[in-house]
Amino acid sequence: MINTADQKLFMSLVSAIALMVLVAFAATASEEDGFVTPFLPTADVMADVDKTLAIAKANGKLALIVMGATWCHDSRGLVKRFRADGIAPTLDANYETLYVDVGHLDQARAVNQRFGMPSIYATPTVMIVDPETGTLKNSKTMHLWRNADSISHDVTKQYFVDEAIQARAPAVKVGAILASYYGAINAFENAQAARLVKGYDLIGPQLALGPGNYPDGFEALWGEVRGFRYKLTDDLLALRAQAEELAAEGINEPLEFPHYPELSWE
Repeated sequence: MINTADQKLFMSLVSAIALMVLVAFAATASEEDGFVTPFLPTADVMADVDKTLAIAKANGKLALIVMGATWCHDSRGLVKRFRADGIAPTLDANYETLYVDVGHLDQARAVNQRFGMPSIYATPTVMIVDPETGTLKNSKTMHLWRNADSISHDVTKQYFVDEAIQARAPAVKVGAILASYYGAINAFENAQAARLVKGYDLIGPQLALGPGNYPDGFEALWGEVRGFRYKLTDDLLALRAQAEELAAEGINEPLEFPHYPELSWE
């Protein structure tokens, strides 16, 4: 009979081997076209986040956490821009960068939740974090990167220059009215994000099959997931902008939240 200690050792070895296989597979798949992916499985992603924040804090930089995947066209496009000669020095001067592999929309969810996002809404998801406070600083502009491969080098560079300046500006105090609005919007977001995650859980295993192996109905389901998450992020931005305008005028009244029809996986 195998004792408990031996069982734990065996499971540790199995986990280590599985991780090495995943890393090798991801690296091989991405190197076929000369692109070496930074989106690789890791043994402890939260430890990676902690280390990145600590290094950023020690060096007076911001933390730049990029959640993406090798299979994602826009994730790959963003990485290529980050590595370009005209952009890399800007990033190095202002940010400590960490790439987080989201698998097939089923990994590293605790990372985005740590910074106040109940779900990622796109690959890539680009988070600029103040390492002193752990505060997400680019929540109003981050969804721009869902179309990262279509964004020019110049716009990419200027974004990270501007956001570094903005992130270091003194925080604006949130009054009681605005805090109340934010609370209601956050509750709405949490409920809708839970619906989205169920869609991720359904489509993730299909996505993992790879091009040429997708089952019937995959494209329709992917389009539904994509459409819902894009609509949701646009609506959340609009709601928060409306809340800020109302609070600035001292108006405290219920917001009108959008209603989304039942999704196919519900």
